[in-house]
Amino acid sequence: MNHYLLILHGDVEPELDGPFSIVDRDRAAREHRREDPEMSDGLFWLDIEASGKPTIGAFAGGDLDTPSS
Repeated sequence: MNHYLLILHGDVEPELDGPFSIVDRDRAAREHRREDPEMSDGLFWLDIEASGKPTIGAFAGGDLDTPSS
């Protein structure tokens, strides 16, 4: 399975980033959110199975919080 980060710049212009491991995709999403503190960009996860079937979803609120060390 391939894991991607779908960024909607200004909630309008799409950009697909990846593929990543799940951990790296979530890290990229957290980093993007830190760089976009006004949250003007929409962030979504996109998984594509080997068969080509896509599944897309929204990150939950806590998903993009910086994990504790």
